[in-house]
Amino acid sequence: MFKNRYKKTLLIICLLASGCTKFVAVDEPIDTITAEAAFATETKAASVVRGLYNNMVKTSNYAFGGAVSAGLGASADELIVSSTTAAYADLYNNNINSSNTAITNYYWGAFYNLIYVANQVIENVPKSAGISAGAKIQFLAEARFIRAVNYFYLINLYGDVPLILGTDYITNNKIPRTPMVQVYKQIEEDLQYARTNLGESYMGTQRIRANRFVASAFLARVYLYQKNWTDAELMATEVIEAQADGTPLYRLETTLNNVFLLTSKEVVLQLMNPGTAVPTWDGSAFVPGTATSVPNYPITPALYSAFSADDLRLSNWIKSVNITTAGVTKTYSYPYKYKVISGTATVKTEALVFLRLAEIYLIRAEARAENNDLGNAISDLDAIRSRAGLLTPTDPAITQSDLLDAIARERRLEMFSELGHRWLDLKRTDKANIILKDKPNWTTSDQLYPIPFADILANPSIKQNDGYDL
Repeated sequence: MFKNRYKKTLLIICLLASGCTKFVAVDEPIDTITAEAAFATETKAASVVRGLYNNMVKTSNYAFGGAVSAGLGASADELIVSSTTAAYADLYNNNINSSNTAITNYYWGAFYNLIYVANQVIENVPKSAGISAGAKIQFLAEARFIRAVNYFYLINLYGDVPLILGTDYITNNKIPRTPMVQVYKQIEEDLQYARTNLGESYMGTQRIRANRFVASAFLARVYLYQKNWTDAELMATEVIEAQADGTPLYRLETTLNNVFLLTSKEVVLQLMNPGTAVPTWDGSAFVPGTATSVPNYPITPALYSAFSADDLRLSNWIKSVNITTAGVTKTYSYPYKYKVISGTATVKTEALVFLRLAEIYLIRAEARAENNDLGNAISDLDAIRSRAGLLTPTDPAITQSDLLDAIARERRLEMFSELGHRWLDLKRTDKANIILKDKPNWTTSDQLYPIPFADILANPSIKQNDGYDL
């Protein structure tokens, strides 16, 4: 299985670099041809690196092209699945097996494909005589950032996974599952490399490629998940206090409907969907195509009722539609953070928000609360609450336990339907069994997805997660 993905990835690299149109007619090994062609010049190597970002959202039902937000929202208590996509319905109903399409292709396969391309960059850029020293550092740092991101999602969905850092498919196909702690160590190393070697400015006018603060922001999340509260706060503060020409580089948008625009100052990193009229696959998945269409992924009544009536997120980020069928009218509410489901390939107003400042404030609030710095944690929490129109300050006499609950509640309301935050939060805080116990077919083992059957078949050293047949 890894071998097949490796061949596909080489073809992707080749096409991205536009330099390998006749590789099958040559006697040299395909990996030699594609690597030499893809990284022969700085322009071609840059194309491969840009392609890494593009491929993270290249199509619907693939990695961050709607699949993570929709599927993980269905696994949690955020979304109901009314679409005909059986893979997501099985996630909602906890009826998945090791051949489920989302499990095998949308997540595992997609993340490893992206990792393979990143590994190609890391392995081949240093050897290229056609790339300047400065560009080599830039490309390596971006590739290591993207590799870290994909490994983060892999271990948080599947647990221990093979840690593949090279491009030799024969070697890779024998690697067993690596303990999460070791994968986290590699993630930290990759992100620290990116943080050290990327500049503080963005490349171009849009925030669609990583800079130093993008790496710091993701590091803050990685530290939070490992309960390293001190470093989580340190990295979050670096992002919150980042400056450009003496002014804050990031700020919370005061108008909620500006948060997910390309012009948003709250954005730390966006992923642009290139060459298509669909601005974001999340918007395409969540927003109905017509006024009489049932949303594919309505939000759950529990999530809807968690918002207070005066919460501006309820009126700006959730939309409802009344659908009458056979004389019966039913109200469906759905995520409305992204408003545009189609446009033109060249003119876009939205892009997928991958990292934003509100999350960083909530990371710092949680880290500070865990370190018993309650006053400063309250300040961070109230920055998010006040932006949502909730003007009553958090009680300064609140207990640490109650404050942590308040921060968790705010994460639920602020980050709903965004890239699986709720699903991952429930698991990392050991609340999944409590919150999700009434979901269909729920068992403790559902907290990890099954390893794809084809990969176990191809590599017998990979063992299946508990609770699943092969």
